[in-house]
Formats: sequence, C-alpha cells, structure tokens
Amino acid sequence: MIVRLKTLLCGVILSLLMLSAEIARAKDHAAILMPVPTSLVQPGQSLTIDRPLILSLTGLSSQRSAFVKTYYQQQFSDFGYQVTSVTSGSALPINVIVQTPQTGTSQYPQLNHNEDYQLRINHTGIDISAASDFGALQALATLSQLLYFARDSRELALLQIDDSPRFPWRGLLLDSVRHFLSIPAIERQLRGMAAAKLNVFHWHLTDDQGWRYASAAYPKLHQLASDGQYYTQAEIKHIVEYASNLGIRVVPEFDVPGHASAIAVAYPELMTQVKPYQMEDGWGIFEPLLDPSKPEVYVFIDAIVAELAELFPDPYLHIGGDEVHPKQWQDSKRVQAYMRTHKLNTSADLQAHFNTKVQAILRRHNKKMMGWDEIFHPALDKDVMIQSWRGKASLSQIAAQGYPALLSAGFYIDQPQPTAYHYRNEPFDTDLHTAHPLNDNEVIQAWDFTMPRLKGSAVRGKLVLVSSQQTLNHVYLQLNDRPFKQARLDSRLVPLGAGLSRLNATIDSWMGPTRAELTLNPRSGLSGRILIGNAVYPVTGKLDTHFTQADFTNMPFQSAMSAQAQGNILGGEATLWSELVTEQNLDVRSWPRLFAIAERLWSPRLHTDSENMYHRLLSISDFADAIGLHHQKQFRQGLKRLLAKHDSPHSLALLMRFAEQLEPASYYTRHHIKYQQGLYHQNAPLTHLVDFLPVESPALIRLYQQLTQFRQGDSNALQHITETLIAWQADYQLLASLLSSTPALKALSKVLEQASDINKISLSVLRSCKAGTSISATRVEQLSTQLRDIQSQASEIVVAAGLFSEHLLATCQGPVRTEIATIDSLH
Repeated sequence: MIVRLKTLLCGVILSLLMLSAEIARAKDHAAILMPVPTSLVQPGQSLTIDRPLILSLTGLSSQRSAFVKTYYQQQFSDFGYQVTSVTSGSALPINVIVQTPQTGTSQYPQLNHNEDYQLRINHTGIDISAASDFGALQALATLSQLLYFARDSRELALLQIDDSPRFPWRGLLLDSVRHFLSIPAIERQLRGMAAAKLNVFHWHLTDDQGWRYASAAYPKLHQLASDGQYYTQAEIKHIVEYASNLGIRVVPEFDVPGHASAIAVAYPELMTQVKPYQMEDGWGIFEPLLDPSKPEVYVFIDAIVAELAELFPDPYLHIGGDEVHPKQWQDSKRVQAYMRTHKLNTSADLQAHFNTKVQAILRRHNKKMMGWDEIFHPALDKDVMIQSWRGKASLSQIAAQGYPALLSAGFYIDQPQPTAYHYRNEPFDTDLHTAHPLNDNEVIQAWDFTMPRLKGSAVRGKLVLVSSQQTLNHVYLQLNDRPFKQARLDSRLVPLGAGLSRLNATIDSWMGPTRAELTLNPRSGLSGRILIGNAVYPVTGKLDTHFTQADFTNMPFQSAMSAQAQGNILGGEATLWSELVTEQNLDVRSWPRLFAIAERLWSPRLHTDSENMYHRLLSISDFADAIGLHHQKQFRQGLKRLLAKHDSPHSLALLMRFAEQLEPASYYTRHHIKYQQGLYHQNAPLTHLVDFLPVESPALIRLYQQLTQFRQGDSNALQHITETLIAWQADYQLLASLLSSTPALKALSKVLEQASDINKISLSVLRSCKAGTSISATRVEQLSTQLRDIQSQASEIVVAAGLFSEHLLATCQGPVRTEIATIDSLH
C-alpha cells in the first residue's frame, strides 16, 4: 500500500512538474510578444491545442471578412496547426466579434479609428472582442504571434489581453522612386506592417529620379520620366484595397515644388528655368523647381491631385516640400517680380505662398495637406500635418504652435543604426531642458571640437564638463549649434598624468548613437574618436579658455514640451529611402527591427528596456520569417549569389559565420564612401556582401547578452562566448582560400585579416578572464590601441566584433571595471 502511495505520489509530482513546465513555456510565449500589449493578465494555467482550429468572424465588413479568414487560416496552417472551416464540437473555436459592425462607407481605415481589442484565452477556446474591424485585426496579429510561439508545445497560457495603441499614426515610408519596388514586394511589406501593428503606408511616388504612377492627365510623366518603371492605376487601386483589408491606410507623396527633376524632363515649361532636362540618376539635391508665378503650374497640380484623390481614399496627401534649392527662383527675373508683387521677401516666404495655393487645391478635392518640416508656416491652416525629419526640436516647435505632427527623425531605417537607438527614440521630449545648477565648489571646462565627415561639411561641437574635487559630475555635448544634451557617461574622467585625461560619453544625435572617446590635454588639445553606431570618425579640438559661467548659464537646451504640444503629436513614421536599397535587400534593411519601432509607437511609454527588447527581437525575427518576410532568405540568397560556382552547404556556412562578425557601417557612412568612389547613383551595383548584411549581427547581439550574464555572475556565459570565438578562429584559414578563389569575394581579404586580428585579441583576453588573472594597465592600453588601430579606417563593412572585443577587454581587465558591457552601452 505504501509503495502504491509512493508511486502515486511520484506520479502526481511528475504530472505537476510537467504541468508547471508547460505553463512556464506558455507564459514565455506571451512574454515574447512585440509590440507589448497595454495589459496582459495570466492566471497560471494553459490551454492545450489538441484539436483543429476554427476561425469565426462576426461583425466585420463582408469584403474584409472574406480576406481576413483566408489570410489567417493560411497563416495558422503554415505554423503547423490543423484548421477547419466546418463547425463542429470537436474544433477549438477562435471567436472574433466586432461590437459595432462596419458599414460600406467606413470600409477604408481612417486616422483615429478605434483599434482597441480584448483577447481572452480560456479552457474552451479563444475569444476576441473589438469595437471595429481594425481592433479585430490587431487582435489577430497578437494571436498569430502567440500561436507561432506555441507551435511546438501546443500549449497556450490562459490570459486576458486588453490592448490599445499609444499613437494613432504608426507608419512606414517606402521609396519606390530611387529604386523601383514591385507589387509583390510591397504586398510583403504590408503583411509585415500588419503583423507589427503599423497602420500607415506612406508611398513615395515622385522625385528627381522618376515618376512612378501612370497619369492620364499628364501622360508624359510616366512615358518619359520613369524608365518604364511605374504603377498602373489598377495596380495602385489593388495596393490600396490590399492594405485596407489589413487595416492599413495608404498616403501618397507627390513632391513639390522641389525634387522635381522628373517633372522637368516631361514638362519643362512648368519649371522656373525652361530648358531641356535629362533624367537624373544621381543621389542628392537638385535645382529644378516648379515656377510659383505660372498659373499653368497650379493647373498641373490640380489635375494630379484630382487623380490621386481618385486613387487614394485617405484624407491626407503628402506634398513633400523638403530640400528646396532656391537658386532657380533667385536667378529668375519673373519669379523675383512675382515676389515683389506679392510682398514676399525670401524664398521661404515664396514657398509658404506656394503651399497656401496648393492647400486650397487640396481642400477642393477633400484632401488635407501634409509635408516635411520645410512646409511649416503660420499662414497654413491648423489641420496641416507636419512630418519632422529635422529632429525633436523642430517637432516640438511645430506641435507647440498647434499643428498635428509626426516624428521621423531617429526612425530612418535606410541608415544602418542600432535597433536600441530607434527604441529609445521617444516622440515626446524627455531631454534635459536646462543645465544643472552649479554648486559653489564646481568648476566648468569647455572644449571645441571638429569631426570631419567623408562628404559635406564637418560636424562641429562643444563639450562642457562640470566637476568638483577631481570628480566629474556632469557632461554636456552640443553638435552643429543644435541644443545641448546631457551625455551618458560610459566611464568617469580618468586622469592619465601631466594634465592628460580620458573621457567616454554618449548622446543620441540625429546621426545615431554618438559616443565620444576623447583624450583631453589643456596644452596639446583634444583628440580621439567619435563612434556613430559602429562607424569610427576621428575628432580633434582645443580648450575654450574664454568659456564663462555666464556662457554655461545661457547654453541652449531644447524647450520643454507642454502637455498641449504632446497632444498634437500623433505618432511617427519609419522611413526607408532607397538609394542603397533594392528589392533584393529590402527586407534585410526593414525586418525585424521595424517591430521595435512599432512597439515604441504602440506600447505604453514605460517599456524602455533595450536588453529585453533584443531578447524578444531575436525570437520575432523567426516569426517574421515564418509569416513570409524575406530578411533571412535575402541574406542567404545574397551570399549564395556571391559564392556563384563555389556555392555549397560548406562554403555557405563558412561565409555565414564570417558575416556574423560584420555589419554595414552606421549612419550615412556608406553613402559618403560611394560618393567618393563615384558610385553614388541609381546604376551602381548593390550586390556586394555589405548589401546583404543585417544592420545588427544576431550573433553579436547574443554575445553581448552573454557578456552581461557573465557580469551578473553566470560563469558559464564566458564559455559560450569562448566557443563562438573559437569556431570563428577555426574558419579563417578556410575563408582565406574561399575568398581568394571567389571573384566576388576577393576584396574582402582585408576585412578577413582584420577579423582574425581582432579575434586573436579577444581569445587572449578570454584566457585571462577565465583564469581570473588581472590584465595589467599597460597591457590593457596596448590591446586597446591595437583594437582601435585595426578599426581606424572608414569602410562600408565594419568588423563589429572589434567593438565587442573592446567591451570584453573592459569587462575582463581586472577588479576595477569602468564600463558595463551591454548591448545598450555599445549603442
């Protein structure tokens, strides 16, 4: 009897342990969701999916209902679930109910449509309730993630989600002009947007390099200025319907009065300077401008707006309005006379006058105007939407004057920037608004510095230090006369003797995460480097001996954003300009990091933990692949094409492990290098390894996570790092042979040499770290110098493992560890 009781007890305990493990796995699935829901409650039990799923939709508009049912049934089937359309007691129900059934007139999504939803998983099935189609769609996007992550265990945690978006406008701009994007490629991005809860597709259709839609009113636009690459009106209507079925608005951009070279090719008589124009295939800002003094210009705009109004049901139409080069206006006697007649003193006044006329045209076609920062003018009506690419100071000023505004600065995903940088990009102002008040014992020191760029003028800055009794209290940085920002200190001021000191400090600038690693000497000056993401720029400067306490008091900071101004910020848009983007690497550049930007715009503001975000992002990457996004596929295909006849599983694996150590250079470094090389144009090939590298190496993200775990006391994490680095080291000789024998890869030999040198240093540091042996200060300085020397030259490809090696060295150098090596500290 006792034996039986023991056996029974063991069985019960085992069952409880298994149940506990299943619940834990189910809970983990909910913890991976991206964006994070507003509210998620889990009672601690789970639902076993041991039957076919049946999706029931009630209250959705008929057209969307048919689309949604087919779409999600296929998706759930792709995840490995059995899905049935036959109602029976043996099926597991997914009941979706829209409380307010949609009418035909509200078929298209609109700004401020209700996207709230409730999702309940209980013992009998899954229930979704929403006030509109669009909330139901967001709920299904959440359920899709839950089902994907439960596909192996078939266990869903019982839960209750109550969710709603933080901002109503969560967009993605795709540039179809500089490199044309096919309809299937755009559809794929729309599916990704729906999964990430992005709800506005901003379609950039006209620019200097092409006109991308078929105009019936002005057919020479697509006949002469598109190189045969344009969308028919039927294709545009299809995309609008497809997006609408996914709950996504489509806002077209028709760029005027600048970025008008394509218009100039087709209709030169509309330009300020009338002459023959050729198609523009270079990147940059060009001179052709529409002539605001010509009545026929407004006839043209009216006809184009009428067409766009017919094609795009959304109330908003984007007129661009950015980067107007005023030379043609300034050189035109006709335009100058027109300005005198209308009492317009500057080119900015003329553009505002032009925009007022364009706004009247839009109003006649029941459209609201939106445009970039440059269109902002108090003469415009308060319903004009301003999209800010110039930064938060501009955004704050616009919103404070009562205009609805969107943030795009900091969300430019065509620039390879760390996802943590985008994740920190808070639309509401959170910066310091004034310098800390000085204490009696504090002293100020200011330095001026210059950071040359590879194209354009150098970045000029000021560094201000506040210290007391050899302790550095505050650091402020200013770049290009923009507002000062308080810097995050990666390490305190380290005295090196003879007046020499070293400082590491970081801010987020318009260029990306900007980390200044400086040596300060009052006699010889300032030297060192600035890291913009992973890109290294040299910096030099000198002490400002005239900087006073009054100067400190008057340092410009961004003004605090009022609650009223915050209420005028409707959200933001990620932008993917396509100078260096084609269909072949579109997804590599966009996904999965768009999920993190979507979370910033959807989820509550309190979610700011980048470490947690990266943990979820690695899982979301696999989910994104499973729903048909091509970021992983494009990476593999790009490498396979480079290997050509050497393509084999072994060679591909070698090249993929090599790519784990690499990243494309951050910021506009690649653009600037291509400009120097004469390859900054539409016809330059984008088929090199750098074009297919993920913006951030997933392998390096994991290494940073493991390094953090080691600092938190997990000694096993160091072994995982060692195993990865040893695997890389074992590849280098084989890679050297592969690169030398593969024409498309020969140019990477220098990169391989750098990677090998960096890895030797890393393994040397690891040996000391594992042995618990302190690395002497002299040796630390020697290794740091070697690592910096290896990474000192600007290149399109960065051996990003080098920056990890620097953090590894800082972690392992001895008892005094001045830096915390986390993903976020790098970025």
